[in-house]
Amino acid sequence: MDARVSLALRERRAQGISLAQLGELLAMPPARALRAVEELSRLGFVIETHPMMGVRLAAAPPSLLEAEVACGLATRRVGRRVRCVESAASTNDLAWEAAGGGPEASDGLAIFAEHQSAGRGRRGNRWLAPPHSSILCSVVAWLPQMPTLAAVLTQGAALASAQAVQDQCGTPAGIKWPNDVVVDDRKVGGILVEARPAAGGTGPAVIGVGLNCTQGPEAFPPDIRPAVASLGMLGDEPDRTLLARSLLRRLDEVLARMADAVGMAALSRDAADRCRTLGRRMSVMEGGRVYSGEVVDLDADYGLILRLPEGEMRSFPAMTTHVVG
Repeated sequence: MDARVSLALRERRAQGISLAQLGELLAMPPARALRAVEELSRLGFVIETHPMMGVRLAAAPPSLLEAEVACGLATRRVGRRVRCVESAASTNDLAWEAAGGGPEASDGLAIFAEHQSAGRGRRGNRWLAPPHSSILCSVVAWLPQMPTLAAVLTQGAALASAQAVQDQCGTPAGIKWPNDVVVDDRKVGGILVEARPAAGGTGPAVIGVGLNCTQGPEAFPPDIRPAVASLGMLGDEPDRTLLARSLLRRLDEVLARMADAVGMAALSRDAADRCRTLGRRMSVMEGGRVYSGEVVDLDADYGLILRLPEGEMRSFPAMTTHVVG
């Protein structure tokens, strides 16, 4: 298949495009564009034709396709290699298996699954999603100063995910500290970063991202239903392929910005601008003790800074703090 053609149709899904325009867009003769469209039809893409409006993508295969996700990403690191599988216990586990081959073989590898039987979230929580309903992705990144950068990587991955949602849905998306992606104060995604330092401090991290895309309310347990949603519940359902591509591009930008102190500081400011927790009262648990106060800022290492009732300002690291209310 010619993934350039399928992506062009995805990006113009709401409208048709003539074969002449498609050929001009992709620098190919109209006859070749027609052959590519016919091949997509044989592969399960439902393409409508109209004598005046041209061709329009009506439906696509339910699974993410490696050729489409990877096509022309032009990223520095993330997405240089892409794997799409139907099912896995956890994409993070697959990523760790790949990381065992070293940085040359695994840095930037992105793995997507349509379903996880044992997907995990922060603090041992399970991540559940029906098949073909979500973005379930893990990316391998080899970085220095692990695990020091793990919290910053969580911050960056949350920012990248919120940006990707806004890229594809047009919906302002924010961050609920430390690892949730929210739209209209409802959780639509989560981040799980795992780091394993190697000799000298340099080592692999795995960035796990889950984004709810097409689920209905019945997909979520009743006790959490008011606080969570899919992107489709809050607006038009996103094209998961285009969302996956935006996510990889945004994650690539984050890793590039983490290369120096100036980029890290700018990344932290951008994440703070997206943080829906700032200015709110929050209760957190650290070391078995609960603290409550107003969220006034995020520190440089992505800790939460609370103003406690007695006026004390205290920072709570993301890696050791649990939000309880």
